[in-house]
Formats: sequence, C-alpha cells, structure tokens
Amino acid sequence: MGLGCKNRFMRVASLFVIALAVGCGGEPPLPDAYPASGRVLLDGKPIEGVSVTLLPQAGVPGRGGYGVTDANGAFSITSVEGQDGVQPGKYKVVFQKLAQPDGSPIPPGATAADVGAENILPPAYNSPEMCTTFADIQAGTNPEMEFDLDSKRKR
Repeated sequence: MGLGCKNRFMRVASLFVIALAVGCGGEPPLPDAYPASGRVLLDGKPIEGVSVTLLPQAGVPGRGGYGVTDANGAFSITSVEGQDGVQPGKYKVVFQKLAQPDGSPIPPGATAADVGAENILPPAYNSPEMCTTFADIQAGTNPEMEFDLDSKRKR
C-alpha cells in the first residue's frame, strides 16, 4: 500500500470515528426528577386501582409519569424513564380505572382485553382533551397532591 493510500485510509477512518462519536451523543440528559405523590378519592372516599398519569405540558422535559392507587387511594409517580418522580413543570393529570362491565375488578392473571374491561370514571377525567386537572411539580420537596373525583361529573 502506497503512502497516498495509507493517508486516504487514515482520513476515511478518522472521519468514520468522528461520525460515530458525534452520532452516538444522543439526547442531553434530563434534569433531575423530584418525587410526586398523593391520594385519589372518588366522591370523598379512597379508590384503589386508579391509574394516575402526568402528561407534561409545553416546555417540560421528559415524557411524564404514572402511578397506581392503593387501597387508601395513595399513589407515587414514577417517570416514564423509570425515575422516582418527574421533572419540574406543569402536568395535565388524567385518571383511569378499569373494571369488568359489571363493575367488578379484573381477576388476577387476566388482562383488561380478556374481560372486556371498561373505564368506570367519567370521560372528563381520562381524556387528555377534556381533562382540566393539573399538577405543578417543583424542584425539591412537593406537597402531597389530593384529587377528589366526582363520579357524576360530565365535563
């Protein structure tokens, strides 16, 4: 291999390494996530098995978070990226509670599709377009959120 071929090979190899380094940079890291938790009530009583989803509004980094209520209506939010909590900012909060058509819980081992599950909460709570519930997550410690849902709510 002549000197010209070696130089050309080295230039191509160098460009390849640079392209890999630049192309593998990925997205910048997300800001720190901060804990977010609270309680969901339905008509003033704790409700178990409600999916609580935080949808980030314009300018909020990350993809939001989710949690599921326990028997006391308590939930903790985990980010879509797997962190405890979410990045600071304003979030739309949507709620969903799936049950069998007769209102009974989905049996263990069955999926919602297996039993024809339906959302038993009013559409105003589970539609991002209709929902008017928001949460503002701050850097640092956040107070417990409390959401008292109305089973008769129309909009």
